[in-house]
Amino acid sequence: MKFLIFNGTLKPDAESNTSKVVSMLKLAFEKLGQDCEVITMRELNYERGTVDINDELKPELMKMFKADGVVFATPIWWSGQSSHIQAIMERMDPIYNWSKENKHQPFYNKVFGSLISGGGDGFQKIHGNLYSFASNFGFTIVPQANVESKAQGLDEILDDQDTVDQVKNCAINMTAWARVLKEGNPAKDGRHGSVDINEDLTEGKRIPRKKGQKAKSKKHSDLYTDEDPKGTIHGLGFKDEAAARSSVAKIRKSGRSHAHKIQAAVAMEQRARAAGKSGPAAIYRKFINSMKKKTKAKNKKK
Repeated sequence: MKFLIFNGTLKPDAESNTSKVVSMLKLAFEKLGQDCEVITMRELNYERGTVDINDELKPELMKMFKADGVVFATPIWWSGQSSHIQAIMERMDPIYNWSKENKHQPFYNKVFGSLISGGGDGFQKIHGNLYSFASNFGFTIVPQANVESKAQGLDEILDDQDTVDQVKNCAINMTAWARVLKEGNPAKDGRHGSVDINEDLTEGKRIPRKKGQKAKSKKHSDLYTDEDPKGTIHGLGFKDEAAARSSVAKIRKSGRSHAHKIQAAVAMEQRARAAGKSGPAAIYRKFINSMKKKTKAKNKKK
């Protein structure tokens, strides 16, 4: 099988901790009898953007279609992934749009892993960013295929047993799951289209649940399992950015507690992202961040 590692290091390989761990992962795949290619982003002459561009990056991205697994490798850079990895995510936007329009996920049956090196905070945040991205493209997120190398210095990395063990786990698990997916071919039976959750759940007139009716009764359309959902903030949506802004305004004026408002916004942000609505999701996230700043300010005063 074929595995690709996109190396997002910002430094020359001789000075890069990320490149050292990448070389270890490549060797691990090869010892398992798999073909592995490393694509070092900093060596390519490419443009940033969210459209299809004919440059040195495009043919490297196209290799994903024939690969069985893909790894994004990045250092922690100001608590986030490197600019090179972010550039890949942006440049794959035309593929995402095509998959939605054609209701076909070209990366079903393919596995995804992440490799992060660094000495500070940011591991979980970056893994979350990469996994959310990969999942929306149809990749299968493999258990324990997330390398977190905290060792600093090329010699220390080689002697760091934790890094060595994580590299082995990543290669072994990605190989095992890629084999299962290749043999089972879930892409054949899996759902390739996306559903507008907002439309599906709000279609038709609401039939309120009456007191005494069972939660799953066909006599009402409410999804709540409790008898009196007083905490619900009604009328929230994410159909478009205007709907998200209107919903944020409703949350602000709801009279609910500070924590309740954040929870409501987080729930809507997650639903928007699941439905592929990045614009509305960003509006909810902006509100959430502003509320968290208020939380920090309150805590400082105590």
